[in-house]
Amino acid sequence: MKKVDFNVVTDWEKGLIGWDSPEDPANPKNWSSAKKWRTMGLVAVSCFMLPLASTLFAPGVEYVILEFHQTNATVETFMISIFVLGFGWGPLLCHAPMSELFGRKYVICVSNLVFALFNIGCSEAHNTATFMACRFLGGFLGCAAMVVGGGVIGDMFKPQQMGRAASIFALGPLMGPVVGPVAGGFIAETIGWRWTFRILLILGMIMTVLFFVLVEETSAPAILRVKARRLRKEHNRSDLISHIDKGRDLRPAVIWWQCFSRPLRLLFTNPIVTFAAVYMGFAFAYLYMFVTTITYVFRDYYGFSTGLTGLAYLGLGTGLMIGVSSVGATSDKLVAYLTKKNNGVRQPEFRLRPLYLSCLCIPASMFWYGWAIEQHRHWIAVILSMIPMGIGMVSSMLPIQTYLIEVFAPYGFAPSATAAGNCLRMTAGAFFPLCGTKLYASLGFGWGCSLLGFLAFGCCGSMALAFNIYGQRLRVAFPPKL
Repeated sequence: MKKVDFNVVTDWEKGLIGWDSPEDPANPKNWSSAKKWRTMGLVAVSCFMLPLASTLFAPGVEYVILEFHQTNATVETFMISIFVLGFGWGPLLCHAPMSELFGRKYVICVSNLVFALFNIGCSEAHNTATFMACRFLGGFLGCAAMVVGGGVIGDMFKPQQMGRAASIFALGPLMGPVVGPVAGGFIAETIGWRWTFRILLILGMIMTVLFFVLVEETSAPAILRVKARRLRKEHNRSDLISHIDKGRDLRPAVIWWQCFSRPLRLLFTNPIVTFAAVYMGFAFAYLYMFVTTITYVFRDYYGFSTGLTGLAYLGLGTGLMIGVSSVGATSDKLVAYLTKKNNGVRQPEFRLRPLYLSCLCIPASMFWYGWAIEQHRHWIAVILSMIPMGIGMVSSMLPIQTYLIEVFAPYGFAPSATAAGNCLRMTAGAFFPLCGTKLYASLGFGWGCSLLGFLAFGCCGSMALAFNIYGQRLRVAFPPKL
């Protein structure tokens, strides 16, 4: 499939509706910087809210299992991670296709509202089944911003500007799982675990209203289709269509099939998306191994209270901030430098160079974390061991997210590509921690984390090398299809 020119102006003779001029202010790429960053900021807060919900009650999970008379350690861990499973599959099967059909704004608005409502179910649940169902559905139906945000970046920014926008977009999904336990520990300890979900309900409603009032539609296809419908009525010309729809089969059944099957087809038929999904799956699995064991380690090994246990997550947060301020802030400059070295020829694969850093930081963090616990080192050593993990998360997630947006935005498929890439990442984040409790029980933290560290180094290292060497060939050989 050829790239779509989203900047074509209206051609009345051919009946093709585009922008009024190359400088048309209705085109999101021509919006003022203030308007773009306001929109990006609200998307980022929505993206922060969702991962925040995945771990806000993690330090207080002990209160939940006591109240529900639950004794299974696997169920205790799954109470935290089942939300992540939901927002891995919801965008793939629902939000990404709908955003490409109907635009970004209302998909995110409705999703934020649904997220808020399912938090009522969690806060008022009185048994494990109800609680788990509301957690999963809140993640499945309420997480549109996690992938639609990638489309918003592609709608508003040029490729050479995407690095900074993507770093802000990625900050929410990365910082949410860390900030959640820091606040959640004190909330659960002082006013009760149910208030963690009531606070999320309030935040979800606020974001729904702000998004509805302050954000305009950013999808060029959606804007131009609305414009074409309006002009057909005003000029009584039934032949007028958006230039983006020129030559496309516009039968509803065909359009719906193309949109709703596209994320799955990208995941299983496009090697770029498949490798990106597997790589992010590995990285996110390790992040949630940390998130779901920190509470247990600091509570049982070091005797921390519920509130203080939440503060232990600040090690991860510090690493993430270092990663964003270094990798995120230099992404566009790195691409510009590599483009200059490549005789001015720009390649999206230049975005992937920081993957090599993640191949070192993630295994190093696993070795340090595991043996610090195994040898009963001071708790500060365990917290410091999380800093390389935070840096590794940023240097894996951010380059891949930006790369997928840059490659697929010109085709109009950025949300589908992002959703496909996120699917395995979230699934791994949901299920991988369930294996961790048994692994550590069998091998101990030292050798258990070492095994995971060697696995991360081998798998992530080989994939990063393959990405940077063969990425361009794969991108050319497997172009996106409708």
